[in-house]
Amino acid sequence: MLLNLLHYFILLPVKRRSFIKRIAQAGIVAAASPNLGSLFAKSAEKLSAPVYNELRIPPVISGGDLTVASTNYQIYPGTDSQILSINNTFPAPTIKIKKGDTFSVKVINNLSENTNIHWHGIHDPSPMDGHPKYPIAPGASFDVMYPITQRAGTFFYHSHVDMGTARQTYMGMMGCLIIEDDEEKSLGLPSGDFDIPLLIQDKRFDTNKQLLYAPTEADSFEGFLGDTILINGTPNASLTIAPTLYRFRLVNGSNARIYKIGLSDNSSFTIIGNDGGLIDKPVSVTTATIGPAERVDILIDFSSYAQGKTVNLHSSAFSFSGYQGSGTLGQGAEFDLMQFQVDKSGSSGGVIPPALPAITAYNVKDIKNSRLFQFSGPTLINSLSFDMDRIDQVVPFGDLEKWTFMNLSQVIHHIHVHGTQFQVLNHGTGNPPDVTEAGWKDIVRLEPSSSANVLIRFTDYTGIYLIHCHVLEHEDMGMMSNFQVVAGGSVKENPQLQNSIHISPNPASDHAILRFTPLTTQEELIVSDMTGKIIAQEILPATSEIFGLSTSNFPIGDYQVILGNQQANLLIMR
Repeated sequence: MLLNLLHYFILLPVKRRSFIKRIAQAGIVAAASPNLGSLFAKSAEKLSAPVYNELRIPPVISGGDLTVASTNYQIYPGTDSQILSINNTFPAPTIKIKKGDTFSVKVINNLSENTNIHWHGIHDPSPMDGHPKYPIAPGASFDVMYPITQRAGTFFYHSHVDMGTARQTYMGMMGCLIIEDDEEKSLGLPSGDFDIPLLIQDKRFDTNKQLLYAPTEADSFEGFLGDTILINGTPNASLTIAPTLYRFRLVNGSNARIYKIGLSDNSSFTIIGNDGGLIDKPVSVTTATIGPAERVDILIDFSSYAQGKTVNLHSSAFSFSGYQGSGTLGQGAEFDLMQFQVDKSGSSGGVIPPALPAITAYNVKDIKNSRLFQFSGPTLINSLSFDMDRIDQVVPFGDLEKWTFMNLSQVIHHIHVHGTQFQVLNHGTGNPPDVTEAGWKDIVRLEPSSSANVLIRFTDYTGIYLIHCHVLEHEDMGMMSNFQVVAGGSVKENPQLQNSIHISPNPASDHAILRFTPLTTQEELIVSDMTGKIIAQEILPATSEIFGLSTSNFPIGDYQVILGNQQANLLIMR
């Protein structure tokens, strides 16, 4: 672990490295991580029965003012905790709006520091997206307005200020955002009081019930984990329910924690949606895993539960060999999220539809271009740390592209793309997406030393958007990159991609000669077919500028050749 941390610090560019130094000087970075064995022991201890609190249901709005302020709020009954609130609530109000309407809010900053808000998963104009290049100064406001053009789904909003996203979001700046449409309404799903968003967050509190955000160096590199679970801002939450069908929209609002969702009695439930709205068919499961910023939309049928029965929403244990955090609840630990208590009557009138609206899958034959994004340590994308004013990729509007996300580090990353949503093609050399990755996504999880291929197209707006890791500490330390969507553009307009690989002969048969800009560092050459399957890999030393590629075992077809930021297409014919 110590060697890994030293390696990460070496990789940190000066700006971000000095940021961590300033945190340490302020006394926020604490001592080394605790003994892992004691962490497991603490998480496994038998605790006394909790005192449950009634689940908060945040107020619902459709627009108007969103006022950000430092507020005292009773997270625990009878005790004030200082938070960063939006409209004096915790969590922030739930925004509900219909497809076809115009979304309009004024964000008012009553803090003593810059802030802004990103509308996560929403297709919005670039200036409205909450890019950190558009901060809202103390005492200032910003008008957000754009039409809602996408299908129904569960989204959320949160701070996205430069180098302060993790702290501001953790301290309270997050709320759910729900889009509704007539197609979804016609399905007969549970609605009204039987359709409940559940924002899941893990926090740490001191003995005075004040929120703690004091990441150690290791916390920053692997993500900050809390040891108290809040559901809609409620500790030890309990919801009184009727024995009927409910819809729950689960949003993982944690900085870094992964949850393996299920019921404590191992009963099945039905997944009907995820990041981008409904999937194309209901799926019955007993667990569903969601990482930071992911959503899963589920139906739970309580009709078989007798009056007085209780059952818990639960997070099951899972194997995790990495850093367990400096709190008392490690990544992969088992714990309850909230309690359901059957103690009232009534029926939602909702049904589990036999089918859901069809989703048209992208066709790999329509791919116009492929890109590689390599994630190193907790700070770098394609060997670069975030620069507010640098454009790293130029993406043609309307073109279908295959983006390969490759995790070169030994920590987990959760990759989020702004401005659109994508379809997960596969993982690694062809492993299919799981049930929570069906349909439309805006987050994909990358285990250490793994990769994923997604199909993506921008069809709403041009402008500058972001790709970044949604472990929020990683984002703040620089694992974020600008790309620009351009109308009628070409990737060759990006000066950083002009030095493409030259391949001869092309088409090739049994061999090809690759010529490229001399490498300044060791780079990995990757050749993949158009499904994303890696066909060949080779580490090329620094100063290399030519390489002979044997293609005698390659099937006839199209291939993508990637070397650092250089790329080219290769055709095999015989």
